[in-house]
Amino acid sequence: MSARPLVLIAAAAMVGSFFLPWFASPLGGDLVPWDAVKGLDNAQIKDMLTNLPPEGMAFFGSFALAALLVLLGMMGASPRPIVFVTGALPVGLVAWAVYSAMDQGNAMGLPVSSNDLMQVAQEISRMLGVGAWAWVGGGALLFLMGLFGGGRNA
Repeated sequence: MSARPLVLIAAAAMVGSFFLPWFASPLGGDLVPWDAVKGLDNAQIKDMLTNLPPEGMAFFGSFALAALLVLLGMMGASPRPIVFVTGALPVGLVAWAVYSAMDQGNAMGLPVSSNDLMQVAQEISRMLGVGAWAWVGGGALLFLMGLFGGGRNA
């Protein structure tokens, strides 16, 4: 059985997450990545992308790679290295966020335990919208398929 349909679905979920709510505000507003960039012209987008930290570039790059995977999947291909890298970006960014939170807490002299992180994760998961879950879930699936997939193509 070919994994290409699953790659296509996971990559499409990541692309679609760009247009879905990521965080639900208690005041009723949602944070949607598309809303942040749709009003910008080409010069503003270029300026924004050139001034982004590496984490921001990886974030936006994950959507570009996912879109590439959707196109390749529609043509019947899903190269395993692209599947792996596309999935590794969200997984790596989430891991980096957890590590940074622990490191900042320790730098401020706050003892950060795994229980503290679990409580924070539970609070954050209550605010996460369907877009964030689609991005992380699609990325995790692609990461695992790129890591453990058989053959040359996923």
